[in-house]
Amino acid sequence: MKRKSEYKLCNWCLERQCIKNHPLQKIVEDCKICHGIWNQLDKACNKIIQATKDYQYDSFLIGLTLDHSFYDNEDKFRSRFRIRGKENIKTSLLREIRKKFGNISNKKINLNYPDITINIQIGKKLETIVSVNSSTVVLSGRYKKVKRFQINTKNTDINDSLGVNQRHIEKILKKELLSRFDSDSIVFRPIGKEEPESLVLGNGRPFYVSIKNSKIISFKDDFSIQSKGMIFEINEKLRALPLSSPGYVKKVKTIVSFQENLRASDLKEINDSGIRIIEFVNRRSKNWKFIYHIEFKFKTQKKLQFTIICDNGLPIRKFIEGNENISPNLEQILNRKCKCDRFDILDIMNEDDLVN
Repeated sequence: MKRKSEYKLCNWCLERQCIKNHPLQKIVEDCKICHGIWNQLDKACNKIIQATKDYQYDSFLIGLTLDHSFYDNEDKFRSRFRIRGKENIKTSLLREIRKKFGNISNKKINLNYPDITINIQIGKKLETIVSVNSSTVVLSGRYKKVKRFQINTKNTDINDSLGVNQRHIEKILKKELLSRFDSDSIVFRPIGKEEPESLVLGNGRPFYVSIKNSKIISFKDDFSIQSKGMIFEINEKLRALPLSSPGYVKKVKTIVSFQENLRASDLKEINDSGIRIIEFVNRRSKNWKFIYHIEFKFKTQKKLQFTIICDNGLPIRKFIEGNENISPNLEQILNRKCKCDRFDILDIMNEDDLVN
C-alpha cells in the first residue's frame, strides 16, 4: 500500500491537502490530482483578458467548471488518507483565478451584482474555454412624441393601432440603443399606450428598457436621445425591473365631434360630474379607472375640446365613442353620439403629484 510520500503530487496540491513534513517536489504535469492545472493559471487569465477586451465594465464575477476527473482524483486521495474538511480543487483554483485576474484588469469582483459574468471550462486535457455575458442593464426613462406619426392604420382597429404605434417607437429606440451599447437585444416596456396620431408632451410617458449582453455596462445614467420626432430621456439605471408598475395619472386633450348642435346647458352633467369611476371589462377581467376632472371648450357648435385628468390606462377613444365594454362612457353621460377626432397626452404624472 502506498504511503503519502509515494504519491506524485505538485506542491500546490500538497499545500491544499495540508500534508506536513512532505518534501517539496518538482512535479507539474505528472501530478496525480491536478495534472498540472495550476500551471494553466496564466493561460486562463490571458484567455479571460482576450474574451473581455471589448467590454466596458467596472466589476466582474468568474465561475469555473472542471472536468469530473479532477474531483475524482482528489476524492480518491483524500479517502485513502482520511483527509477531510479541506478546500476542493475547484474552490482553490477559482479563488486564485479571480485574484489574479482582478490584479491584472484592475477591476473589482462583485458576487451579487457584477457587470459581467465570466465562465471558464477546463477539460480533462486542460483545454480551456472562456465565455462572457454581461448583466442585463435596466433603464428607466420617459419619452415625448413631439411629432405625429404618419403611419397607415386605416385597415386596423384601435388595439392594432396602439400596437403599431408602440412597435414604431420601439424600433426608433432600439436602433439608437443598439449602436450605443453594442447589445444582443433590447426589450422596450412603456407604461401605457397612445395612437400614432397622438402627441405625448409634458414630462412624457414613463418606460423601462432592458438591454441584454451589452458591451457597454459602465456609463452615465442620465442621457437623452432625439430621433424622428421622439425624445427619450433616460433617468436612472436600475438593478432590476420593478415587480409592479407605479401608479400614474394622465392629462389628455381631445377633440370630440357631435352629430347635433350643442349648448352649454347640454353639458351640465359634465360640469357636475365630480370624480367618476369608469368600469371596463374584457374577456379575462373587470377593471376600474378614475376620472378626476373634465372640462370643455367649444370649438364649434358640433365640436368640443375636452381636457381630461384620469388614471393612466383609461382608453380615451373607447371612453368617448361609447364602447360597450366601458361604462359609463361619454356617449352615455351626454346621451349623444360622439366621435373622437384625435387626442394628445399633455402630461403623465405620479399619483402623488396629483394629490400635492
